[in-house]
Amino acid sequence: MPGCVSDEEMIEAAVRVLLTDEQDLRALVRLLVTRWPDAAALQVIHVLAMAAGSVEHMLAGAAATRSAQDCWRMAGLLGVDLCMMQRMGLPTGTAADLMAYWRTHDRFFLG
Repeated sequence: MPGCVSDEEMIEAAVRVLLTDEQDLRALVRLLVTRWPDAAALQVIHVLAMAAGSVEHMLAGAAATRSAQDCWRMAGLLGVDLCMMQRMGLPTGTAADLMAYWRTHDRFFLG
């Protein structure tokens, strides 16, 4: 069972990245997965969605909108990875499981 990891801490880290000039949000996903390997894999998707929604709600402007949209896209792509992992019979419980899948099957987030 995945460990108990604070949503607030993860969301704060994600929003901080979204507010920078980071162009490739795959780095944000890697940050979340590597910093919190015991987090539930679905929690990472939740955190990305909450961060994207927060940025959309709090900020206006093209850069904030683009960052939020890219973050939503990353959350969707993580969902696809989890679906593929499930279909392959791989463990899907933790962020560490995501990292193991990426290292072996899909290097997109390792970019």
